[in-house]
Amino acid sequence: MRFKSPQEAEDFMIQEVIDNFDFIKCWQTMRHLNWTWGLQPHIPTIDELKVGAKQRIRDAILIAKGGESSKSTYFSSSGGLKASAWRNKYFQIEGLQLEFVLTDWTSEGDY
Repeated sequence: MRFKSPQEAEDFMIQEVIDNFDFIKCWQTMRHLNWTWGLQPHIPTIDELKVGAKQRIRDAILIAKGGESSKSTYFSSSGGLKASAWRNKYFQIEGLQLEFVLTDWTSEGDY
């Protein structure tokens, strides 16, 4: 598929992620765990999840475009939603990913 601009390609990728991500499964998990966001007194609706997901994706894109050249993947996460973006050497976004992270742990090994 040919795009007129990098922005058009990014918009297409964002919409593809939003259209294919299983927001229902995400919402069901949050409902089961009574998982709310911040001071919000209710579990986010599917529409609120989509808005949050788009914001995480757009943030990941901005970070990737301004990031150091040695890294390949950049991410933004909040409220269980984690968006990743990777770019080419010309700072054009080549891919996006959205995840719902229930739990994780990282050890850097620096002792």
